[in-house]
Amino acid sequence: MPARRGREAFGTAAPDLDLGSPSARRTRAPRLPAWTPYLLAVLFALLSLRGLESRNIVDTDAARHAMNGAFVHDLLLSGRIAHPIAYGKEYYGRLPALSMPYHPPLFPAIEALFYFVFGVNLLAARLAVALAVAVCTVLLYRLFAATHHSDVLALCATVTVLSLWNSQLVATDVMLEFPAMAFALAALYCLRDAGREYPLDRALLFATLGAAAVWTKQFAVFLLAVPPLYFLATGRWRLLFSRNFWISTVLFALAVKALMSLSAPFNRTGVDQAPLTPTSIWLAFQGNLNYYGPTLAHEILGWPGLFALGTAALLALSIRSGAWRGLKIELYLAWMVAIGAVLMAVGPHTERYLFFIFPPAVVAAYAVVLRGSELLAGPARAWRIPVAMAAAWFIAGWWFHPEFLRGPAEAASVVVRPASQRVLYGGDADGNFIFAVRALDPRLQTTVIPAQKLATEVFPAAAFENFCRRYAINWVVLEDTGKPQKWSELMAGPAPSMRLERVLALNSSRPRWRGHLRIYRFTSAAARPEPGLVLPVEKIQSAIEVHP
Repeated sequence: MPARRGREAFGTAAPDLDLGSPSARRTRAPRLPAWTPYLLAVLFALLSLRGLESRNIVDTDAARHAMNGAFVHDLLLSGRIAHPIAYGKEYYGRLPALSMPYHPPLFPAIEALFYFVFGVNLLAARLAVALAVAVCTVLLYRLFAATHHSDVLALCATVTVLSLWNSQLVATDVMLEFPAMAFALAALYCLRDAGREYPLDRALLFATLGAAAVWTKQFAVFLLAVPPLYFLATGRWRLLFSRNFWISTVLFALAVKALMSLSAPFNRTGVDQAPLTPTSIWLAFQGNLNYYGPTLAHEILGWPGLFALGTAALLALSIRSGAWRGLKIELYLAWMVAIGAVLMAVGPHTERYLFFIFPPAVVAAYAVVLRGSELLAGPARAWRIPVAMAAAWFIAGWWFHPEFLRGPAEAASVVVRPASQRVLYGGDADGNFIFAVRALDPRLQTTVIPAQKLATEVFPAAAFENFCRRYAINWVVLEDTGKPQKWSELMAGPAPSMRLERVLALNSSRPRWRGHLRIYRFTSAAARPEPGLVLPVEKIQSAIEVHP
């Protein structure tokens, strides 16, 4: 029987394939229960809550994300919602671990709702992320099933994406990737079956959800380029001149512009991640290429490399047999090109940013695997190969150990008291410590002063004695990790009024936080602090006064 090209070759819509045998015939892949994506959502949401027993947020950015939600929560309770900037400066002067508008405000607003229900604590923040993981699981499955009409492909690709260590890393801390991805997937679902028309309701929904994704994490701006790239890839270029497309694009762009305007009073922080001149764009491209190239090469070692080789072999088999057409991966190719362009253009780079490129790459790979498997094993047994691959990914992901940090939250429990307190914290985990303080102090009576923002001249013993007395410092918490710090000599020869109260273990999966936390009570603090202590805020090129 001759092969019929260009038709869907997945699951329930598998075409006839010429396998070189007259017995080859059309078959159906296994159907999965309708509740499958919801079962997966529960499973991966629960897995995302691993590591809660450490009581500490790990990543320094995660601490800021958690504190941003606490700020929104406390702003609403304060009744000063009409004056957010003034309140924010006062709040930062007490708990200096905020990162808005460098990080967008939508997730903090969602997080604040969880804080109202569960209280301001680590569990509430992690539950907000876990919900985003669950939503992403369902949307990944639905999107993959809608574009390829295959339960098998949807199951395998979804399990693989969520089993990646990169995915689990951001799922097990208070990070923005999954919340932003939830909105991005909902937006992309609007494009799942765009035909000759781009209905206005779909176009408006795409713009709204895409804007929500950008207002959660700026990297989601890649969504703006997906529809035109998708329409070009599928030969529907006439849609680029349609009214609905332009209405959607303009509304999306206006939402991005509105987010950018939030940064105007703060030295364009957050917006300044994108280079503006040809020279800076070229330098950013070179830097990102030099970073992401070796990073991806390292990521592909081991089982990912075997998966890539197997996919490449099956692709070669499909091309050789002429069965590579109709893979239905145009949407995912547009997605990869769009996010790839953003990754190459934005100044900062980190391995975590690759998170957004893995879902389209994985589903495109499984489309190739399933097509090649039909040629290799026959249509009736083709599903077994991708299922085996997905099972291997899941098993590999099961061995992921969440990152942990122990020490800052325990130190906070020592120094937070019912009365007003001022604490100086020296170390890289100052944001982590500040969130722990806020969780223990709903009345906002504790003020934290990060030693990292103070001049080196403050830390000789005599000068430090005078500083702590003048500014009414009650407690001093210093990280002792063996690396030179501004306060290293101070720990060797403390100021006269520094009385060592506790030494706690500082331990983490990250080498930067291995050592001890030394907690000192300062016994000669003034009853009232002198005014005028300010903290420099580098990102906004300004300074904020410590809360009096």
